[in-house]
Amino acid sequence: MKTILYKTFALFLFVSGLAACDSMVSDVDVSAADPKLVVNSYISTGLDSVHVRLNYSRPLYTISSYYDYSYSPVTDAVVKISDGNEAVTLTYNAFDRQYFTTGLVISAGTTYYLEVTTPRQERVTSQCTVPLTDIPQPEITSPESNPDYPYERSFGFQFKDPSGEGNFYRVAVGHYYQYGELPEYSFFETIYMQTGEEFVSDINKDGEIFIYKTGWIPISQPSGNSVSLLISVTDEHYFNYHRSINNFQDDNPFSEPTPVYSNIEGGLGVFAAYKSQITEVALNGDANP
Repeated sequence: MKTILYKTFALFLFVSGLAACDSMVSDVDVSAADPKLVVNSYISTGLDSVHVRLNYSRPLYTISSYYDYSYSPVTDAVVKISDGNEAVTLTYNAFDRQYFTTGLVISAGTTYYLEVTTPRQERVTSQCTVPLTDIPQPEITSPESNPDYPYERSFGFQFKDPSGEGNFYRVAVGHYYQYGELPEYSFFETIYMQTGEEFVSDINKDGEIFIYKTGWIPISQPSGNSVSLLISVTDEHYFNYHRSINNFQDDNPFSEPTPVYSNIEGGLGVFAAYKSQITEVALNGDANP
């Protein structure tokens, strides 16, 4: 009986607290902002095309989820990317719901400029520089078997940050799944890491060694299967944007507000650059870049 009374009292306090919070929020006069253009684009060396996704933001107090992909695309914009000398106008692809071009070669060390205009007199701009730093080569340790489940393996790896601060990395292990002919028609499903973060930088860690170890990875046979080890050198915009997205806790009512990073002038979103290397690691111990 004491337990039931305690739970009832606790529930009463919780509901009362929510009511008080609702009353407090309703007393604040906050006007809903007009929707803004939202840009999402990542450029990289080695890709045969450049893509820009364009949407509008949702009004204040709109309930949404991190996994909600129902934003309607902006289809009538003029999207241009320039390397400082020549500008290329991107074409809208209704199937992919994004703008693209194959007429722009992305080079390391080059700064690129993005401009988006619409018939409604909207204009947003941004710029980013493709990293010049070489991608560090990983040292991979031999996979080890799970003593409790022999068809599970894990492995470790490490890489050394080159001297000079200002390097940003994305590091992940997982599987690539292709759903179209072009390289960009794919997605990367990551594997849990026991040690190491996906997004790291050399701030206060210049020249240090970054150490990683995967979780247990199921395999179908003792000598088969492989996974992809992805190491990307990114610019600061790519790093800051993804770190802010990772801090988002979806619909948790007790999480702190998370400001999402943006480098879009006049709008929201990110225009960022990176370059990547993928190493195929066979779970019998071999690695092939």
